[in-house]
Amino acid sequence: MLRELAHLQDKDFLPTQMTPGERIYDILDFLEVGEMFVVGHTMVKRAKEMNANLGKEDGEYILKHQNDIPVALREKVVFIFSDWHLSGFPGDACFVCWLGDEWIRRWYSLGGGGWGCYDRLLRRK
Repeated sequence: MLRELAHLQDKDFLPTQMTPGERIYDILDFLEVGEMFVVGHTMVKRAKEMNANLGKEDGEYILKHQNDIPVALREKVVFIFSDWHLSGFPGDACFVCWLGDEWIRRWYSLGGGGWGCYDRLLRRK
């Protein structure tokens, strides 16, 4: 619990925009006041409402230009690409997280209830 509270205080100081390569992305929180997490389908609905329902093309672009992601975001956020699904598993969404010394992609079930305070959506400008 203390880690979540520390993160909530830290998030006010994290970048809200980044420029990997030649693209600019807003970094968006999808949780509402008082929420620590939501189920995946709620996250996807909010991503669509914020025009931040990015897919494979943007995800691969971010990974290709990962050296341009601000260092301050390492181990602090997870980027969700809610419209990038694992082939044969449309109920899973891709996320990109810092592991070791690089940003990597992973998959998580949209039916799971663990989309929360570390997760961020990206909206391309």
